[in-house]
Amino acid sequence: MSLTLSRHLQSCSRTLYPYIVLVHKSHFSFSPFSSNSNNNPNPPFSTFQLHKLLLQKSKLGFDSFEEPLHLFHHMVKTQPLPPILEFNRLLSALVKMKEFSVSVFVFRDMRVFDIPVDIYTVNIVINCFSRLNHVNCSFSMLSMIVKCGFRPNVVTFTTLIKVLIGKDMFVEAEHLFCKLVRLNLVRPNRVMYTTIINCLSKRGKTSMAVRWFRFMEMSHCEPDRVTFNAMINALCKDELVDDALKLLSEMSHRGVQPNVVTYSSVIQSLCYFNRWGEAKCLLKDMESRNICLDLHTYSILVNAFCKEGKIKAAEELVETMIIKGNFPDVVTYSILMDGYCLRGEIDRALEVLDTMISKGILPDSHTYSILINGYCKKLKVDKAIELLRQMPLEGLAPAVETYTTILQGLMRMGRHVEALNLYKDMLDRGLNPNNVTYDILIHGCIRNNRSKEACVLHNTMHVRGLREVASTASLLRDLRNKNIQNFAFA
Repeated sequence: MSLTLSRHLQSCSRTLYPYIVLVHKSHFSFSPFSSNSNNNPNPPFSTFQLHKLLLQKSKLGFDSFEEPLHLFHHMVKTQPLPPILEFNRLLSALVKMKEFSVSVFVFRDMRVFDIPVDIYTVNIVINCFSRLNHVNCSFSMLSMIVKCGFRPNVVTFTTLIKVLIGKDMFVEAEHLFCKLVRLNLVRPNRVMYTTIINCLSKRGKTSMAVRWFRFMEMSHCEPDRVTFNAMINALCKDELVDDALKLLSEMSHRGVQPNVVTYSSVIQSLCYFNRWGEAKCLLKDMESRNICLDLHTYSILVNAFCKEGKIKAAEELVETMIIKGNFPDVVTYSILMDGYCLRGEIDRALEVLDTMISKGILPDSHTYSILINGYCKKLKVDKAIELLRQMPLEGLAPAVETYTTILQGLMRMGRHVEALNLYKDMLDRGLNPNNVTYDILIHGCIRNNRSKEACVLHNTMHVRGLREVASTASLLRDLRNKNIQNFAFA
């Protein structure tokens, strides 16, 4: 095991119990075994009702985190205590709600009140620590597992490897895996390999994911559809569409049936590279296998048509979607609106917006950004600014890219003063301009003979660790040379 990982294990074992027992002791407003608690040992649920409720909520989550806390309050007063399985389901429901901190606090109280736990409980808590980016605490749970007499299982170690990959500790993750296999502490299964491959893919480590995929095969652990989908999606995101097509073919030859998720990833990549013929072949292949297109696949195709300027075909596809029971969502409608904006048909885009709202679908930040971009391209910047001001009223936060679009529009129209004021407004709202924002501002200031402001922006850009593109650097060099000449001949 690597030195870094060993230090994690040593340091974390000393910090586990203080974290569990002492952190935020007053988080719950009740103490189940205090004298102030209701002495009635019978909770408002029968055993069957409790079982049914927790079984449902462990899959769906509760409506608010207060609800499971009140339920926990009743569970710990029940005599006899509910089985540990029910407590695990309560923790799982909190995880489903992404209430990871609350899950840890519930676990803490379970330990304080001597409620029995098992390896599944501990695995849930390790997962919570990993989601909270507490790598040390995740590994420190290993010492607790040993102290409690449990044996870590494949889920335990899969979660820990996932934690390391999430922190870009790829070497440590591989060392841990190899040590587990060498000491026969765990037998890696399909879920473990698939999780590792998926995590690496999400970190953009496609080549590593491929290596793990092939190692999985060498270990006589057959990949299933989920594994193939994770690998194909990773290849497509890395623009390795030919490799993705080969893997799709290999998948079919090995008797693993692709599904709509598999095809959608590859079709999206093919459309991106304008390989329409191959995309059509895959659509026909889907039809021959009786695999129906879903909302995501339809949206991919609508987007492809819009980017190609085939707006009529995109409209017809949306109509086909509705006929087949795949009703467009905000993503699909926004794509169609973008298609019209690309053609300069902002009025048609607004008609799509009205249709969307009439169907009870509210626009999101991306929808507004599309319309703002459309107005700016038509040099209707005031309309774009109106939409920008409307966004917070709708509970939406404009992104850096949205501001940048309007700044570009203002600079194109020579309204540099308003652009600089909007830039200040952007900073006041806590947004960090990117290098594109600064390039647009610097270009605009130089073109509008505001050389001093351009230099200040350039300095600010460098202080923020950003670098200008070549065209901006060239403009700034010309500006400096011009200033030197003016000074020489003054």
